[in-house]
Amino acid sequence: MASLRPSLLKTADTLAGAFLCRLLTRWIAWRGPAPDQIRVPAVVRNILIIRPGGMGDMILLLPALAALKSKYADAQITLVCEQRNADVIRISSGSFDLLCYDAHPFKTLRRLLHGKFDVAIDTEQFHHFSAIIALFSGAKVRIGFKINPRRNPLYTHLINYAPDGYEGDQFLRLLEPLETAPPAALEHLLTGPRFEWPRELADRASQVLGNRPYTVIHAGGSTPYKQWPADRFAAMATTLHREYGLGIILLGTRHDAPVAAKVMDALRGTAVPVLTACENRPLSHAAALIQQARLFVGTDSGLAHMAVFLNTPSVTLFGPSDDQKWGRQTPLHRLVRQTPPCAPCFIFGYHKPCRTRACMSAITVPMVLSACREALATGSRDAR
Repeated sequence: MASLRPSLLKTADTLAGAFLCRLLTRWIAWRGPAPDQIRVPAVVRNILIIRPGGMGDMILLLPALAALKSKYADAQITLVCEQRNADVIRISSGSFDLLCYDAHPFKTLRRLLHGKFDVAIDTEQFHHFSAIIALFSGAKVRIGFKINPRRNPLYTHLINYAPDGYEGDQFLRLLEPLETAPPAALEHLLTGPRFEWPRELADRASQVLGNRPYTVIHAGGSTPYKQWPADRFAAMATTLHREYGLGIILLGTRHDAPVAAKVMDALRGTAVPVLTACENRPLSHAAALIQQARLFVGTDSGLAHMAVFLNTPSVTLFGPSDDQKWGRQTPLHRLVRQTPPCAPCFIFGYHKPCRTRACMSAITVPMVLSACREALATGSRDAR
């Protein structure tokens, strides 16, 4: 069966989701009991986690998943997700049963109806269908964010959502009804294995880069509004090569290849060695490239979150999305933003049309280079 496209699901959620939530709210009121009368059972054997969205959302969910595993070591944890974010779980240290609803909708529905779940936790921030999935799971305890009043009655436990709070911390708040302590370290949950390069890519890197250290650059992004001009990436890379001897690996999927090609064109005639790795590969390949890099530089994306969790020095450029919600500013991980009054405008997966892209064009090469030098200096001290 052909996969369901995220854009199609989002449209269906907008057109039909609210109506279905209203119908199901009446059904819940007729069936009873009232949500405030439902308590978390003493023994939890079967937990459902709902996490649609992209790779970055799933990476930021890892600390909450680790906390659940720590408290309920013997429980079966099933994760309803999408194909595009499932690989994060496959390369993490956690063991979960994955249901990709966009690839196997009928299998997912059958599992929900017969899963005998004790607890369902909906990590989606706003959309309606995830709340409906939680209800269809049959779990008596259903936990979700208190954001969308049309879907709120479908939960038994509502958690306040901070619009300007770090998203990883918001996910951890969903565990409050379970009295689950957060893991000691909220990051670096992907650092267990040393990811291996695929042989053909390692051979190409040896020919282009030799043994020199390198910077990973992700110049693409989920939307053009997040992209930084290619010539500025090239100017930054040229300076990093001159000052630190760093080669460049342009990383991404095939979707990012046109943007990477523009960076390559801007670097022609320079002495910077460049390798392009913008192909649809297993996520473990991208993890290997980032894990062994001296530095990661890119726009707000799942790869930027991966760099943080792999403990690789990083610089992330923010424009339409909120750096306080999606960024992690530390001495090793630097955020660059120069936001106009209209930003952030990318909220709950939607953004306003924009002709100027002023938020990204206002970020200068010297600003990014300054952040790169700070991250590299911290990384060098940590390595000693």
